[in-house]
Amino acid sequence: MKTRLLVVVMLCFGVNLIFAQEADTLSHPKIGLVLSGGAAKGIAHIGVLKVLEEIGITPDYITGTSMGAVVGGLYALGYSAQEISELNAQADWEMLLSDRIPLNEVVFEEKSEYKRYIVGIPIRNYEFKLPSGVIEGQQLERFFAGLMWPLPEQESYDSLPIPFHCMGVDLISGKTIEFQSGNMAESIRASMSIPSIFAPESIDTMLFVDGGVFRNFPVDEVKNMGADYVIGVYVGFDEKVTKEDLFSLSDVLSRATVFYGIFDSKRQMQKTDLLIQPNLHGLGATDFTKNKRIEVLGEVSALEIQDELYRLADSLNLKKRTIRKIDQPEKIFIKEIKVINDRPFVADRFIIKRSKIKEGSYVSKNDLLQAMDNIYGTQYFRKVTYSLEKLEDDTFRLYFKVKESTRAFLNFAAHYDNQYGPGIITNLTLRNYLTTESRATVTLNIAENPGARVDINKYWGKNQRIMDNIFLNWNQNENGLFENAMEMGTYRFSYLNMGIGTKYSISYNQQIGVLGFYEINKLYPQDNLRNYFNVPSFENYGYDGFAYELFYKVNTTDDNFFPTRGINLNAAYKYNFEPSVKIKVDNTDKVTLLQNGLFTESVTDYYSANFDFDVYANIYKKVIFNIGISAGITSDASPELSNYVLGGYDDKSRRISFVPFAGLNIAEAIVPNYGLVQASFDFQIVPRVYISSRANIGFYTESVDDYLDYIKYSPLDAYIKGFCLGIRVNTVAGPINIMYGDNDVDGQIRWYVSIGYPF
Repeated sequence: MKTRLLVVVMLCFGVNLIFAQEADTLSHPKIGLVLSGGAAKGIAHIGVLKVLEEIGITPDYITGTSMGAVVGGLYALGYSAQEISELNAQADWEMLLSDRIPLNEVVFEEKSEYKRYIVGIPIRNYEFKLPSGVIEGQQLERFFAGLMWPLPEQESYDSLPIPFHCMGVDLISGKTIEFQSGNMAESIRASMSIPSIFAPESIDTMLFVDGGVFRNFPVDEVKNMGADYVIGVYVGFDEKVTKEDLFSLSDVLSRATVFYGIFDSKRQMQKTDLLIQPNLHGLGATDFTKNKRIEVLGEVSALEIQDELYRLADSLNLKKRTIRKIDQPEKIFIKEIKVINDRPFVADRFIIKRSKIKEGSYVSKNDLLQAMDNIYGTQYFRKVTYSLEKLEDDTFRLYFKVKESTRAFLNFAAHYDNQYGPGIITNLTLRNYLTTESRATVTLNIAENPGARVDINKYWGKNQRIMDNIFLNWNQNENGLFENAMEMGTYRFSYLNMGIGTKYSISYNQQIGVLGFYEINKLYPQDNLRNYFNVPSFENYGYDGFAYELFYKVNTTDDNFFPTRGINLNAAYKYNFEPSVKIKVDNTDKVTLLQNGLFTESVTDYYSANFDFDVYANIYKKVIFNIGISAGITSDASPELSNYVLGGYDDKSRRISFVPFAGLNIAEAIVPNYGLVQASFDFQIVPRVYISSRANIGFYTESVDDYLDYIKYSPLDAYIKGFCLGIRVNTVAGPINIMYGDNDVDGQIRWYVSIGYPF
């Protein structure tokens, strides 16, 4: 009897529970949220989410495309609308929408050439091939990897805190693909591969572009997931455009690829139960720098219908609920490491070694992000990402997925300065081309003052830190010869060295080395200088001979031309062996020339040593402070042409003996021994534009023996002092400098104007 009673009670309880669940289901229909693509305009989704969350409307399913996939994916992982808003406020969109990493993350041998060309064209099979997109998406995927840590590859995105799908288009099959599983960061990146802007994303045998090409507003997909009520936020393509709206190549290409997406979005909108369209008039898909304003406009659009949203929440009996965020432990255990590389010219062991991640160790999120930078910093790869596979024992298998750079690249840049005139720089870079584990560069400066560089490195050792080096450097510069700030005449100076050496990279930011080379220095006077010397037959003067150099370099700065932090140190010692002097002048004029004192007919062994040290610091974000010290000495036996050349705003790139000194013309002072201290401030008035100032104080001596005595006993008035003031702009074509300078010797203004990347 008791048993029967218990069965009846249990049956009644079960029936009541079933009816209660059905009633709850009927009173709580499943909410689907659809977030369209729209590039920068998709940031408005964040503002809409903030209002929905405040009212208590939490979606049960989310679908998104492009930027809608980014925002929707983060929300599906459990990030609150406020957290996503804070990410938007802190995001450096300029950096995220580039493949640039700080210079201090780049291996030392690549630093001098890093990001200093305007155009780069890959060469494959001896043919020029335009890249598949302007941006590979390195920084974006790194950003996603950090936010999604340590999310392993998912069997289904339906298992996320909020089930989530996003859209992409496979270029190979032409099919629209709904991403429902796999590496989520990779799926989101594929969903936002805007044709011609982002390179397509390769996943397995497919090649993906932006889902907005065919399905920019995935309403059908959220209904198929189980949504009963669909809220859509559309910030996509404008239906109506004018000829003026299609001005640039990117405008035309973008419009041409979204015709079907526009048509399809109109049909999808009709299937929503509530459609929100933020008023983003005057804002475009590339306006990422207006991210905060766009987010606010999204919030405004939802607030305008908040009464309707509250009625919706009441009618559907919705209540605020907190979504559990994915677990994010401090560290995970890496049991095994694999490499995925479609074109394996670079060995897997090299990639794993460079990552500094070891099998059988615990790693943090920052360890893996740094590993991506370590591998990418070798410049062998266009993109480096990682994914995690969770194993049965709760450890992880780590996959590094790399996309190797094209082995041959032709690069171009243009430049101008008011001392040396205009020029075109061409650079050919070959990686693993001449031989395995090698890098070769040939750079030409086609200009009135031409130059050339050849640099070939062959890497050795377990971590490829040892380099055998073959090099050639040549340049010709037309300079003035000054006396008491007056130009006496002009001459063309030619410098060539070629040789071999060995370098060792202590770290990404430190290198030591020894070089042996043959050196040729030659001076060709112009007519005005011949007249000044009173030697009409004087054609040229120079010397050549063998030399060696020892050097030590440190560079932890974050940029070659606009560093905001870090140090830059260069120290070198050079020894020349019995140079051979050559003078081309009639014997009748030779005596007059040698009596001048600038030239000698014989040179013995001599040495030189120099030291440069700069510190950069970012103060209050908008002010960059730099202080530096520079010194150089030569033995008293050194010839005039080996002396240091002081003057100009910045000309270190031409030759190590060229020393900037604000307030003097380039090459205004030619001295055997010098010392100087300089300080500068760059104040950012708008992004990439700076008001700049520099002041320096220095001295020189004719003999190295007088160097220390000058510092000890000379009054401050005996030192040369100079300054410059002007504007600097960081552009995609290179730095622009417009400065004027003065000194305390002659009071004459000097102008320094340069545009573009220097040779």
